[in-house]
Amino acid sequence: METPDAHTVTGRPCGSTCRFTQNGHRTIRLTLQEQNRQQPPTTDKPVGRAFALVQPTYDRQPLKSDLIKQSEDQGEVIKVYLEDRKEAQARHQQSLKMLSEEVSQIQEVRYCLKNLREQMAAKSHRTEHKLVLSGPRKVNGTHSALTQALNGLERQDSVDEQEKEKMREASKRLYAQLQEAEKKHQEEREKLLAEAQQYKQQLSEQSEYLKRVQQSKEQQDQQIEDLRRLMGGMEQESSTLRDQLMTREAELLQLRELREEGHAGRERLEEVEKENAILKEKIHHLDDMLKSQQRKLRQMIEQLQNSRMVIQERDRVIRELEEKVAMLEAENKQMHDQMDSYLGSQRSNSSLPSDGNLNDYVP
Repeated sequence: METPDAHTVTGRPCGSTCRFTQNGHRTIRLTLQEQNRQQPPTTDKPVGRAFALVQPTYDRQPLKSDLIKQSEDQGEVIKVYLEDRKEAQARHQQSLKMLSEEVSQIQEVRYCLKNLREQMAAKSHRTEHKLVLSGPRKVNGTHSALTQALNGLERQDSVDEQEKEKMREASKRLYAQLQEAEKKHQEEREKLLAEAQQYKQQLSEQSEYLKRVQQSKEQQDQQIEDLRRLMGGMEQESSTLRDQLMTREAELLQLRELREEGHAGRERLEEVEKENAILKEKIHHLDDMLKSQQRKLRQMIEQLQNSRMVIQERDRVIRELEEKVAMLEAENKQMHDQMDSYLGSQRSNSSLPSDGNLNDYVP
């Protein structure tokens, strides 16, 4: 449903068309009908149209301030729309200008190609005409020149084939040398690795044995310390018994002097003699034990010295093994570097093909 109406927007008369949508809103289309009477009409300006959603009349109160505000908003919408149309026209004109320039360039290229074709056709025609006018002599000369050129090409192909054959032979020989060198290097490397593994095993065994010897040495040191304390105690006890023995002997001498005085003196003398005999036996027993402990101590000291000598020898062997392992590792690294440098020099000097193409030259 459309209803015509007339409004004045931003001081310009315009025509409007109203349309109701399904949700109850009203769409107004405004059309400018004339421009300012003082300015002449121009044909290059487009006619502006604007569309706006307006609330239905039954949902709002028609106030004069609202109508004025609505008219101002509609004028701003029309102004923005006209500016967008001007920018779109400017972009369109720029695109048309670029297209026209491209078309002119394409036409120039076509013209140049056409001239080039005509020149080539004229040159070919002149060449054919000269060949026809030169006669059989010129044709024979050209034929002989072509024959000589073909013979030269055949000779060059033969020389190239010989060079290729020489290169194949050289490649085969160098590849065989390379395989032999790699095989020798691999054997020497395996040998060195086996020796290094053996030396490492010996080094591990020697280290384990040295650890056990050190533990035994510590135990022997503890035993020697215990024996020394025991011998000190035994020497102190022997000294005490010797003092007692000397005291008893002095007392025995006194009793012997008084033996003649009475029966009680003889009994005391016998008792002192028995105690003296017991003390002598104890002293003798302690002397035997002390000598035995001294012999045991000397044996343990000798064993300790032997263990120290063994430890020193094992340390020397371990150092030698470590030096051998380091030397073998250095030799292995040196051989690897020499092999790499040899392969690099062979590739650079003889220009060997890649590894994927070497198999083609292997007999």
